[in-house]
Amino acid sequence: MIRVTVPATSANLGPGLDSLGLALGLYARFDVALHHGGLAITGCPAAYANQDNLVYRAYTAALAHRNLAPGGLRLHIQSDIPTARGLGSSAACVVAGIQAANALHHLGLTLEEQLALATALEGHPDNAAPALYGGLRVSLVAEGQVLSLPAPVHPDLRFLLLVPDFELSTSQARAALRPLVSLQDAVYNLSHAALLLRALETGSPVHLRAAMRDRLHQPARLALIPGGQALMDAAMARGALGCCLSGAGPSLLCLYTDQGFPHTMNAHINSGCPAWRALPLRLCDRGAASERMNPP
Repeated sequence: MIRVTVPATSANLGPGLDSLGLALGLYARFDVALHHGGLAITGCPAAYANQDNLVYRAYTAALAHRNLAPGGLRLHIQSDIPTARGLGSSAACVVAGIQAANALHHLGLTLEEQLALATALEGHPDNAAPALYGGLRVSLVAEGQVLSLPAPVHPDLRFLLLVPDFELSTSQARAALRPLVSLQDAVYNLSHAALLLRALETGSPVHLRAAMRDRLHQPARLALIPGGQALMDAAMARGALGCCLSGAGPSLLCLYTDQGFPHTMNAHINSGCPAWRALPLRLCDRGAASERMNPP
């Protein structure tokens, strides 16, 4: 049996739409083994316990990359990553399926090949890259080739996820975006994303507060999230160094260094935001990992 562990991820980080993402210390675990009785999936809703399961689809895609056909498989999913909350739950499933196929069938896929396969299934590398490699990643697709590099994060920076009890589908969040943007807004985001990378490296509070602003996706998406803008404003007023949508939302990601900030935000949430909860997390420097386990 192979156990694959994949971290949650937060993409965009404000201005870095579809290109920036980082891994966080919240995990999904997938136990996978060959199975003579066909496909057996547990640990997920019955509607996903079939061949349309995203983990299984990624598993079969990895096999097809080596011209192999799938046989029977037993899959058990145990995930602490909330679904449809902008925390990379689908990327975790995709990366897990690819890693499981690689380990079970000795495919010899490099990390670059795994990222290309995951990006093809995900559509973008912003979540797939940090899920696979860990840390902060800068990624793009150029002429069909997926390119990704790590970027440093100051060790004093901490992350607080604000997670609501409602979902926002990626397709709905994507549909809210404008098909065309002005030159002014494009330059705004380019300059903010460039500054953000250096601000994350240095940990500069002044530069982080300025750099995490965005004009391309957050205004439209925040309009779909009840209480989202007000909670973001509250976080900034209470000491966050920056606050942005986590991926497409509806979760929010706050950066901070003050150890009292999570307590302050919890008090605010408890006093008037019952739909939300706060999760203090660290950056996860290690990406997806597979290990061989003795069957239970």
